[in-house]
Amino acid sequence: MTALQKSNPGTVVEWLHLDTDILGTKMLNYVFWAFRPCIEGFRYCRNLISIDGTHLYTKYKHKLLVVVTLDANQQILPIAFALVDEESLASWRWFLEMLVKHLMLDDDDRICLISNRHSGLINAINFVPAFTFPRGVHHFCLRYICSNFNTKYKNIQLKDLCWRAGAEQNVRKFERIMEEIRGLNEEAFDWLQRIDNAQWTLSHDGGWRTGILTTNMSECINGVLKGSRRFPIIAIVRITLDRTVHYFLERTTRCNRMMRDNQQWADYAFRLFEARQGEAVHHIQKFDYTQQSASVTTRGLTGELSRTYVVKLKNRQCSCGMWGNHGIPYSHDIQAYRHFGVNASNFIPSYYDIQVFMKTYRGRFAPVWGEEDWDDVDFVLVHNPTRRAQRSPGRSRSTRIHNEMDRPQTRARQQYQARQT
Repeated sequence: MTALQKSNPGTVVEWLHLDTDILGTKMLNYVFWAFRPCIEGFRYCRNLISIDGTHLYTKYKHKLLVVVTLDANQQILPIAFALVDEESLASWRWFLEMLVKHLMLDDDDRICLISNRHSGLINAINFVPAFTFPRGVHHFCLRYICSNFNTKYKNIQLKDLCWRAGAEQNVRKFERIMEEIRGLNEEAFDWLQRIDNAQWTLSHDGGWRTGILTTNMSECINGVLKGSRRFPIIAIVRITLDRTVHYFLERTTRCNRMMRDNQQWADYAFRLFEARQGEAVHHIQKFDYTQQSASVTTRGLTGELSRTYVVKLKNRQCSCGMWGNHGIPYSHDIQAYRHFGVNASNFIPSYYDIQVFMKTYRGRFAPVWGEEDWDDVDFVLVHNPTRRAQRSPGRSRSTRIHNEMDRPQTRARQQYQARQT
């Protein structure tokens, strides 16, 4: 770690050791690390992070905690890592405190944390005010909600409705879906009602999660640690560096291409906005020039009725709920702007801007010297012998637990994801 910090100044490394009776010997408990370009790049991303942990199949039992965010092009950017003994109240609290110390540098920084419902993390948040309202909020991954829901009630139709309820952006439509769940199973309805709607549904989110439903941690972990979770810890740290460097180089190249094409926005927002501009709108009725309010009626598909939405452009609000949750104007919002003589693209959030994308990845990394050139340290680091993993004879097998959410997507999730592209 010292060599990493020496080669890449600004890299953060924090240790929490256990006491030993041997002079000059320290026992590993927790270690946190974050690369300077990632810390600086996070300042240009939206105020959203997701956190999860994964097993490491090393000689000693450890968990790797990872925190990621989304860049201007809707791509996952790893921000920080930690090695802990287990996912407990103590380890999660320490990790959250490290995030506040090194990422949330200003007292007015706001943050939305998305995670599963791990009890240790939920309890730890109560001890870290930066992640509680009004400065922060803790929302749940819809994938985990649906997985736990289906484990308890084991009904495909109910699981499908659970996903639809969480992904729905209109409050009235959400309420109708919940009534469908109540009609099928009153107990299942009550189970969902015990979870704060703001923590698992887009319709009650208030725009904190910018339309993000899940942690997407499987993608991050597979991308950063693919094939490496059985390696020694020093190799895992090195791989987090190498894969992160790869992300920076690849995305810098992509950003340069967008700038040569004179794009104002990164590809994700640019393509989504272009597609929405071409969607059909039947009629617009202006109501107020000062507030720029209007009703927008869309053409119904074959066999469907037309729909009318109320748009308030000054407040960036639409009765569909989609604009407030995602930030990018929808087709009826864009058409309303046109009728008021305003360029709708000016109201795409700045965190999708191509200049922001460029600044996110302008940090630079340097190679780390080989082990033979490392400086001597004044202590010996040892593992906690009580954490030594017990191995069964023969080749070790992956212990990842698959659940029904790993199976092919249900129609509700397919439809939701199709609407975002």
